[in-house]
Amino acid sequence: MTIRIGFDATPLLGPRSGVGSYTSRLLEAMLRTNPEWEYLLYSNRPLGPLEPELAQARPVVSRLPSKRLIWMQSLLPALIQRSQPDLCHFPNAMAPLWQPQPFVLTIHDASLFLYSHYHPRMRLLSIRLTLPLLARRAAAVICVSHHAREELVRILKLDPEKVYVVHEAAPAGYQPVADPHELERLRRKYRLPERFLLHVGTLEPRKNLPRLVRALHQIRQRGCDISLVLVGAQGWHLNGLGREIECLGLQDAVHFTGYVPGEDLPGLYSLATLFVFPSLYEGFGLPPIEAMACGAPVLCSDRGSLPEICDGAAYMIDPEDEQALADGLLALLGDAEWRAELSRRGQARARAFSWEKAARETALVYKRVLRPVTGDVAALARRSTRGV
Repeated sequence: MTIRIGFDATPLLGPRSGVGSYTSRLLEAMLRTNPEWEYLLYSNRPLGPLEPELAQARPVVSRLPSKRLIWMQSLLPALIQRSQPDLCHFPNAMAPLWQPQPFVLTIHDASLFLYSHYHPRMRLLSIRLTLPLLARRAAAVICVSHHAREELVRILKLDPEKVYVVHEAAPAGYQPVADPHELERLRRKYRLPERFLLHVGTLEPRKNLPRLVRALHQIRQRGCDISLVLVGAQGWHLNGLGREIECLGLQDAVHFTGYVPGEDLPGLYSLATLFVFPSLYEGFGLPPIEAMACGAPVLCSDRGSLPEICDGAAYMIDPEDEQALADGLLALLGDAEWRAELSRRGQARARAFSWEKAARETALVYKRVLRPVTGDVAALARRSTRGV
């Protein structure tokens, strides 16, 4: 069955993190598993050089560059009408309110509704008001965890039969880096200390970084000489974090790398003494799975989807309990055997997820939209409902 898929490619613009990584990795896997299909990449401005793996997809760029929200609601429908895809996939919870073709909408989490204070005002205005309508109009909704699916079905009052779970995964090739020359190159490039806690993700309020910094201060006062490395682009509302670091006298103990390209991340995960992710809310939680795939022992929050995703392969804490966070750090940092056990469990857990599997399950959702239910599609629907 040949299908022409229209894809909102705007998440591919600029440095990749979060939804951008989801979009590129899913597309790469779709092109590998369904190379006979045609893929149209819609964008409000030129995408620039894409990975060789995406060369088969065809960019369809607006002739009148404009802001993403204006483009999506005013210009994109005409692009779709002219190019005539069989269906469209919008991977970032936004789509035209008038959509000429059936469409699939990926919604990564319910944080816009449950934790609105974690989002900038413009994001709330642009998405929160339209998402309930778009989700109900969509032919199918994809969620990246069972936890996110349950919340979104309840909050948006969606028909459960059209809401599917397709898990994300670490990129292919993410594994422990053993080459001493590569590790030393990365240590010099990012000026990494000998022993360090690692956090990866956009620096924003829901990542709970002020509590992590205070926990670091606690354990250093208790004799644990270790640093914290924060990898990720600056998000919004970070002034409080800088003040916290300065007030606690941790300027020399907290290192900011800024955005790190994906090819360097496996080495950073491999160098870390411990990966720490005390997020207050996640729809999936990709960095812990990436860390696990690279052999880093993981300490993370017990909130949102993280218990589902980590499933016994991480040390879990209440992210609002600063003392529990500090105690967990000290316990793991003082026990090399425990860290080695978490490393083994984590690598096994990470292998349960793959982008090839995500692509196959996404393809089944497309087929469910375009033709009557088959046995495979019905099985995916049952798994999504039962949480298996």
